[in-house]
Amino acid sequence: MIALVLSFAAATQGLAEPALQPFASFIGHCWSGDAPGGGGTDKHCFEAVYGGQHIRDRHTVVVNGKTVYAGEALYSVEDGAITFTYWNSLGGVGHGSASAAGAELHFNGQMRSSPSSAIEPMKATWRTVADGYEVIWPDGTPHLMHRSD
Repeated sequence: MIALVLSFAAATQGLAEPALQPFASFIGHCWSGDAPGGGGTDKHCFEAVYGGQHIRDRHTVVVNGKTVYAGEALYSVEDGAITFTYWNSLGGVGHGSASAAGAELHFNGQMRSSPSSAIEPMKATWRTVADGYEVIWPDGTPHLMHRSD
């Protein structure tokens, strides 16, 4: 019994909120890939925050050594479901939900890319692959991310 408890504790990577378990493999690591559209590097770094009650994802896009875009998401649990709030360096804010299905995380929400822009739907799937994870956008375009820490 003690071995089972210890293995579960190790698997949760410091998560106090069990519903966030689908994100456990991301925590404590950074992941990088080509920026969508090419010409730069897209990087996400994940950490458990507030005693593992939430997960923070810090996101930067660097082109020619300069950060041209940054954002941050905070994943939380409300009424047993994963929710997120995202904000970016352009002043934009987004909200939505995430759900796990096997090796995939599905995201649905709304995003305003800047304070004056219209609200737009946001949808993506993250799929675990052998050497990282890929983000699949609604048009089917994959975006491969490799562990970079």
